[in-house]
Amino acid sequence: MSVRRPRTYFSQLPGFRWLVTVILLLAFALMVSSALQKSATVDEQSHLFRGVAYLREGATHFLLGHPLAASALSALPVLTEPDLILPVGTPVWEAGNWSLAGDMFMWRLGNQPQRLLFLGRLPVIWLSLLLMALVFRWGQALAGKWAALLAMGLLAFDPNLLAHGRIISGDVAMTLFFMLTIYGYWRWATGDGGWRALGLAGLGLGLASVSKFNAGLLLPTLGLMGLFLAWRRRSWRPLTILLVIGAVGGVVIWAVNGFAIRPLPGGAFWDDLLWVISYFGQPHGAYLAGAVSTEGWWYYFPIVFLLKTPLPTLLLLAVAMLLLLNAVWQARQRTGMHNVTARPQRAAMNITNLLYLLAPAAVYAGFSLTSSLNIGYRHLLPTLPFLWLFTAVSLQQVVQRWGKPARWLVATVLVWLAVQAVFIWPNYIPFFNLLAGGSDQSWRWLSDSNIDWGQDLLALARWQQQTGEQVKLSYFGTAHPSAYGIDFEPMPMWAPAPEAAPPGRQLYDPQNPAAGIYALSVTSLHGVVLGEQRDAFAWFREQEPIARLGGSIFVYQVPVTENSVDLVLLGIEPADFNEDIRKGLASNDLRVRWLQDNHGFLWPASGGYLVLGEGNQIAEELRPYVQSEPIIVADQQLHSLPEPRASAAANIHIFANYLALQETLFITTNVTETDEIQLITRWEVKAETERPLQLFVHAIAADGQIIGQWDGLSVDVASWRAGDHFVQLHQFGWEPELTPDHFLVGVYDGETLERLGEPVQLSLP
Repeated sequence: MSVRRPRTYFSQLPGFRWLVTVILLLAFALMVSSALQKSATVDEQSHLFRGVAYLREGATHFLLGHPLAASALSALPVLTEPDLILPVGTPVWEAGNWSLAGDMFMWRLGNQPQRLLFLGRLPVIWLSLLLMALVFRWGQALAGKWAALLAMGLLAFDPNLLAHGRIISGDVAMTLFFMLTIYGYWRWATGDGGWRALGLAGLGLGLASVSKFNAGLLLPTLGLMGLFLAWRRRSWRPLTILLVIGAVGGVVIWAVNGFAIRPLPGGAFWDDLLWVISYFGQPHGAYLAGAVSTEGWWYYFPIVFLLKTPLPTLLLLAVAMLLLLNAVWQARQRTGMHNVTARPQRAAMNITNLLYLLAPAAVYAGFSLTSSLNIGYRHLLPTLPFLWLFTAVSLQQVVQRWGKPARWLVATVLVWLAVQAVFIWPNYIPFFNLLAGGSDQSWRWLSDSNIDWGQDLLALARWQQQTGEQVKLSYFGTAHPSAYGIDFEPMPMWAPAPEAAPPGRQLYDPQNPAAGIYALSVTSLHGVVLGEQRDAFAWFREQEPIARLGGSIFVYQVPVTENSVDLVLLGIEPADFNEDIRKGLASNDLRVRWLQDNHGFLWPASGGYLVLGEGNQIAEELRPYVQSEPIIVADQQLHSLPEPRASAAANIHIFANYLALQETLFITTNVTETDEIQLITRWEVKAETERPLQLFVHAIAADGQIIGQWDGLSVDVASWRAGDHFVQLHQFGWEPELTPDHFLVGVYDGETLERLGEPVQLSLP
């Protein structure tokens, strides 16, 4: 006689196992493929560098304000690189400067940044998949396979998880281990797992704690659940058992930090904790719907949640909350006010399970209302697994009651979310639902990691390759735009951004934007990270961009208002021009040359204007070359400059096709009677160059020894143009008992110190 085997849930629905697999594979494909499309975000290079430094060199002195574990996990695949270079032994390494050391490691030491970035993102993607699997496992245990599938699908196709589930940070790691802790305690409380479940909870607590410091919210969460269980069971055991979980978690923290015992067991963990406490004590700028605050808003995260959570998910959550309220009301109707916690026989979840799902989300969300660090939805990620499980388990009673139509509804929601995730690929960070007003308006609501975290330099590089346009770039991030092949002129940027304009060399004028193509990060448009220049790009906020790249970089075109004007500036930037200067120039196409100091003076090839900032004057010895009285005399001065006259010198010496020495003029007329000299040299620019050229004048004694010298250049090489002329004042001295025999004038590369051509010999005056 044959024995009939019991039917499993997989045999009841043969395609169900494959459906789960397809969801996981699709989420994996979306995260991996989109990770390849995105440039390094703000914090990634620092996290990755710190993890590599810890695993390879044991370095724990780079205090990033985050524990070590998440960074170390991302660093594991990177350690397989055979020629990895770290800035060991450099001043930034010794000083523990993670910002500069991470910048060197990622961009300036010859490592392959795009490869390192992708390798570092892979562990985060794997952790995201484990999080989805854990949600499915818990959901199945609570309410069966359909609830588990719905909860996993809500999480797997949430654009916010897809966005940060492929980025090097501690957010996903902390979310996974936070949930693992509560899951382990739930298993112990329900009698499923015993001491192994406690070990799981302790492991989760320890790993969450070494992933991100907001894991500290596990302590009040576990405490509340322990108190509730102790009250229900009339026993202290649910509370005392928390000591076991804490002990296991403490050992994990200690182990991850190399079993360090100084200054306390855990070593760098406590150093980082003190650092982050100090960091939170400082004001941080936050942006919400056009307003900027350093104190934040209690309603910031509720608004973020409403605007960036998919609408179908929000609707299902609202239905789940209504079902919960209805269940509580029915329980009160049946049992009276004195026994609200009674459990209806047919309820999809009892009050204890409700505690495990809603208490962590409630504690975490409640704390977020008090936080002034209002910078992103990613800080809400730990609440999502609990909320979507609560939603799915609550709806299970509807599925049971309605049968096949309800299952079709669940399938429709999952397909909707999956199609949406595919449709918006790879731009998950700037996702907003329709409540935000569509893509044309949603960017006005939020800033920072909600929309623009520096992820779209690759999109800008592709756009530039297609159009061939140079751009004026203001970028929010720490990646090097030049590493992506972007040809740009730097505009005002977030202070830590690399490749910004040198101090005192910013060409941008907020009141009169220059003609050209502007590529502006949304965070720069908002201005919250620009300090006193918050309204630097206010003019662009009301303009329509010609392109939106990845949702975080907007491209604008500013037309020319008048013919171009050549300018020479000393001690002033265009943004500082007064209204009289702006009216006098009457153009937004300014071609600027910079003077480093007042010992030099330049004429543009076609003539132009000289603008002197407050308190600045050309050196007395060079004033005859200005040849004009100021047009505007005030704190700022505007001079008209004629075209440079041709040199009458018979012998013009050319240095490496860059500069031509045209004339020399000794102001000091008898160097044998003094121990110093003043000399003016006049030059013509033959070609533009990126080399840091410098001039030198050497006083040479009869025996060939250098007895005095001058090195420098008052004209900014990067800004001059072919055909420009300039004069340079040289003044230096020598020991009184020495006498020069002649002088040498030449040009050299200030970086390599290579002389460019043979110097010119000048006889004594």
